Parts: sequence; structure tokens; C-alpha cells
Amino acid sequence: MSYQAVVRDATNTLVVNAPVGMRVSIVQGTANGPEVYAETHTPQSNANGLVTVAIGGGVVETGSMAAIDWAAGPYFVRTETDPAGGTAYSITGVQQLLSVPYALYAANGGTQGPPGPPGPQGPVGPQGPSACDLVRTRDGRAVVYTTDAAYGFSNNAFGASAWVSTTLDGPVLGAAASDTIAVVYTATTAYAFGPTSTGSTGWVSTALNGSPLGAVASTGRVVVYTDAAGHGVGRTGTGSTGWTSIAFNGVPLGHQASGNRVVVYTAVGAYGFGITGTGSSGWSSTTLSTPPDGSVGTR
Repeated sequence: MSYQAVVRDATNTLVVNAPVGMRVSIVQGTANGPEVYAETHTPQSNANGLVTVAIGGGVVETGSMAAIDWAAGPYFVRTETDPAGGTAYSITGVQQLLSVPYALYAANGGTQGPPGPPGPQGPVGPQGPSACDLVRTRDGRAVVYTTDAAYGFSNNAFGASAWVSTTLDGPVLGAAASDTIAVVYTATTAYAFGPTSTGSTGWVSTALNGSPLGAVASTGRVVVYTDAAGHGVGRTGTGSTGWTSIAFNGVPLGHQASGNRVVVYTAVGAYGFGITGTGSSGWSSTTLSTPPDGSVGTR
């Protein structure tokens, strides 16, 4: 399983082109559940502070990836990071695993054979070409993105299909789409392609507060969340697409999409992005009495 993160030091400065110490563990049941597997990595960050590791390919500390019973989930990935490249881990994050491990389990018929002997490590291959990928909504909007731009395809104000592009300030770290809005985000900015007040489709962006951890979509809304804040995009009171943000108390432990609402929660608070009294999209929050064990939502 591939895992990416943007790393900042204690002064909130990006750690660029430097080794980063990471400990990755799989925990079972809840975000604070028992650890069934753990490994360490020392990846090299790039010019944007991004590190990439392959979970299951590190130096094993405890357990075995091959022995994990994915049917006995849910499972969570816990990451501990030392921006200085050692083992003095000062940054911790937890994220629930959703479809990928379970799809692998189902594809193998729910059975798992013993692992074979490891083969020799091959040589490092050449740098590949710039990536290009696609994200689309259910109502007919499509976005193609590269390392420096995103191209949205949908109807214009006259009902004809047309392209609208926007320049990105860095490589895309992730993407998500609701039924009406497609979102891509970099280390510092989130870009949404959605309806405008004139009936066409266009781009609207927002600066991200903190290091992005992920994105989640519900009906008509998408939330990009960082280690410090939630950034939600949805319809405004005028019918256009707009962003609103809220600061978090603590680092997010998980999220839940329910109907046309999204919830992100930390150890001390839960933050909901949904409909306001004016018909637009906005945030509300509540304080938690104890750390959460999980979440559940209706459709």
C-alpha cells in the first residue's frame, strides 16, 4: 500500500530534499486499538516536502503484513514521524483504511497463502514521464490533471461542452469528487471544479492551513482536511461553488461521509460540514468528552 505525506518541522517549515524518519503501524478495531504490525522507513522528501513509502516494504519491527486478517477490521494506519530523519518521533497521525485492503482480500477469495521467499533487490529505474490522471463527478464533470495544471470539461453557460483549465502550484497529492464537484489538492492549495451562478462550470481555489492528510466527498460537498484545519467546498447561497474553512483542535483521527454531510474528528472535537440556515454550505463543531472510538453514518 502506497502512503504519502507532506512533512513540516516544529516551526511549520517544509522539510525538503532531506531524509525523514517514519514508523508506520497497522492498528485494529479503533484508532487507539491494538497494534498488529509495525515497520520503519527513512524516505527522502522532495522539493515540496512530500515523502512516499510503501507500507509493507519497510524494516519490520513487529507482526507480519501477510498474517493480517483483513476481514477482522476495521484497521487504521498510524504514522509517527521524525522530521530530523531519526527515531525521535514527534508527529503522530491516524487514518482509517477504507476499501483497498478489503478489495485485495476479496480479490483473493478471502484466503491467503504463505509468503514466498524475497527476491533480490533490482536496480533503480529511470525517472518516468510527468503523470496525468482523471477524476470525475456523477453529473458529467471530468477533470484531467498533470503535475502543473488541471483541465475541467463540462457545459458552459450556453449549454455546450467546453474545457476550463487552471494552473496548479505543485504536484497533486490527492483528489476526490462528489456528484457535482471535483477537487484536486497540492501541498498548499485545493482546487474545486463545480457549478457557477451563471449555469456554467469553473474553478475556485483555497489556500490550505497545515499539511494535507486526505479528502472525503458526500453528496454535493467535498472536504480536504489537514493536520490543522478542514476546508469544505459546496454550493453557496447564490448557487455557485465556494470554499469555507474551520480550524481543528488537535490532529484528525478519522472522517465520515453521510448523505450530503461530512464529519472530521480529532481526539477532542468533531467538525461537521453541511447545510446552513441560508441554504449554503458551512461548518459547525462540538467538543467531545473523551477520545472517539470511531464513527458511523447514514446514507
